[in-house]
Amino acid sequence: MRFTFSIICILLAASMSMAAHAVEGRDYPSGIGYSSEWKCDGQGKFSWYCDEELEKIDAHPQKDAQEPKKKETREEIAVRELEKIRKDLDAKRALAVVHPTPENIKAYMAAQQFEIERAAYFADVWRRVLWQNAELNLELKNPMNNSAIKVKNREREQNEHETMTALAKDWGLFFFFKGDCQYCKHMVPALQWLTRSYDMTILPISMDGSNIEGLPPAVMNNGMAEKLGVEAVPLYVLGNVKTGKMVIIGSGVLSLQDFVERIYVLTQTKPGDL
Repeated sequence: MRFTFSIICILLAASMSMAAHAVEGRDYPSGIGYSSEWKCDGQGKFSWYCDEELEKIDAHPQKDAQEPKKKETREEIAVRELEKIRKDLDAKRALAVVHPTPENIKAYMAAQQFEIERAAYFADVWRRVLWQNAELNLELKNPMNNSAIKVKNREREQNEHETMTALAKDWGLFFFFKGDCQYCKHMVPALQWLTRSYDMTILPISMDGSNIEGLPPAVMNNGMAEKLGVEAVPLYVLGNVKTGKMVIIGSGVLSLQDFVERIYVLTQTKPGDL
């Protein structure tokens, strides 16, 4: 009995010693690198990484933290405000249309009146700035009042006349036609006037072997129409007898002024000049 009692005491002491070690978290070798879940006693959940460990990890600042928001520019603020004004006006208009009560319509009218006054103020400031800054005045190039328009037209007509007279020395007009084309025959007087006014040579080119009365003898199309992509007649092409350069003037029924203006624009100006 004494021997048995001694063994029981020894086993009991060993069990208490192991329990003590377990509570202290020493039932695992110290070289593992982390404590057991028993070290975080009282947290109420199973976790190999306790809050104290998480705090250590979270203490390090994140590298991908967002940078401070960039300050808005005046333009960006204005765009946002203008969008708000537009949405507010649209909302009042929608409410007045869907529910046309006197109150809703009055609210929309008041908002619209405010915007009209804002636009009027903007227009007034605009014209004051325009008057005082000549480089912004487009009327110097494209006048709006009748007096200035007359001056510009007179200058334009003089330039066109000089251009036509100069071009007639080296350029001629190819006239593509067909014998059954009534519009082609209708163009004869205008082409005759073009020759008389500016001494420009007219060369009729027949697409079907016919001739046209009132103009110089026609020549048969020799493939020029195909190269130029002629699909409809009458068609007019300005050609340089020295360089061989070709400039399509247009098609259909044109007046003498149409010829003069198109020849001047297409040979003497670039897009945006006028």
